[in-house]
Amino acid sequence: MALNSTSMAGSMSDRFAVVFAFGLLLSSLFSIAAHAGQMTWRVETLKLPSSAVRLFTTMKRGSGFSRIRIKTRNSGWFTLGKCAGKPCATALETGYATPPLPFQALPDSEVTRGKRNIRAAWLAGPTRRYAHGVLGDAIEASRVVVEDRRGKLHSLTLTKIAVFEDRYARLADIDGDGSDEIIVVKSYLNQGAALAVLFLTQDGLRIGDETPAIGRAHRWLNPAGIADYDGDKNNELAIVVTPHIGGRLEFWGYRNGKLHRKAHLNGFSNHVIGSQAQQMSASADFDGDGITDLALPTQDRKAIRFISISGGTARVFAHVKLPGAVVTEIILVQRPETKRPELVMGLDTGQLAFMR
Repeated sequence: MALNSTSMAGSMSDRFAVVFAFGLLLSSLFSIAAHAGQMTWRVETLKLPSSAVRLFTTMKRGSGFSRIRIKTRNSGWFTLGKCAGKPCATALETGYATPPLPFQALPDSEVTRGKRNIRAAWLAGPTRRYAHGVLGDAIEASRVVVEDRRGKLHSLTLTKIAVFEDRYARLADIDGDGSDEIIVVKSYLNQGAALAVLFLTQDGLRIGDETPAIGRAHRWLNPAGIADYDGDKNNELAIVVTPHIGGRLEFWGYRNGKLHRKAHLNGFSNHVIGSQAQQMSASADFDGDGITDLALPTQDRKAIRFISISGGTARVFAHVKLPGAVVTEIILVQRPETKRPELVMGLDTGQLAFMR
C-alpha cells in the first residue's frame, strides 16, 4: 500500500513545463440555489488528455490554482494556470518528487510535518497480517513513529490483533492543550476499523481513546476532516464509516479523556476502493456564518453536499450535482479575488471539476 492532510511535502521542478496549454473546455454545467436562493454554486469543467487519479498541492509560494499538481492515469503530470483569465492545464515533463521515506516506513505512505510539539509523524513496520487491501495492496503498518521538536524519536507498536490501516498520521490539537495529538485509522483483524487518538507524553506514545470498532473484519472508515465544526472552540473529528457500503458521516469530539459522537448523517463516500486518494473532502466556512463546514461527496460521489453542525445536529445546507463521480482528492482553493473558497476535483469522466 502505500503529509499533511492538505498538502504533500516535497518539491516539484516547474522549469520543465511544456510550453503549451491544452484548450480549455470549460462549460457551466450546473448551478443550484440553497437556503432559498441565498447560496449559488457553479460547476465548470476542464477536459484533460488523460483522467486525473491524484491531486496534490505544492509547498511553493503562490496561491490559487497554480499550486495544484495533477497526476493522470497514463502517469503524465499537469499543472494549472490561467488562459484568458480561466484555468487551463499545462503539461510537465517531471513528476512530483517527494523526499525519501524514513527507515521501515510503510511503502507509499506520507510523512506528516508538524509545527508544535511534534516535528514529524509517519507509519512504519510493514506487515501483511491483515489482507484487506482497501488502499491498493495488503501491506499495512504495525507501528506509528513520531519525531518530537527536539529530534527524539518515539514509537508505538500494535499487538498482532490490529494494524494501522492508513497512509499517514494526522496531527491536530484535539484536547485544546496547545499540543498536537496523532490521529490514525486502526483496524482490528476481527472487528474492522476504529479511529484512534494517540498522545505524546513524557513516557512516550500512548493511545488516549478510539471510536468503537465497526464490528466486522474488512470494514473500514476514512477520516474526512479535523476542525471546529460546531463553533465551541474545540476541534471535532469527522469520519466516514464504511465509505464503500453505506457511508455514514460521524462527528466526534474529545472531552475528559474520551471521544464522544456529536452528530451523524447517512449517505456519503470519501474514497474509491483500491485508491490512495484519501482526502476526498474539504473543510472551510462555506456559508459565511464564521463556523467551519464540511464539503463531502454523496454515496455515489456524483454530487457534493455541504454539511454544518453549528446548531448541534448535522444538516445539509447545499447539494451540488456533478457531471461525473469524484475520483481524486478535493482541493480547497482560496483566491484573493473571490470571497468564498472554491473546490477542485477529478471526475471519472476524465474532467477536472471547478466549484465556484
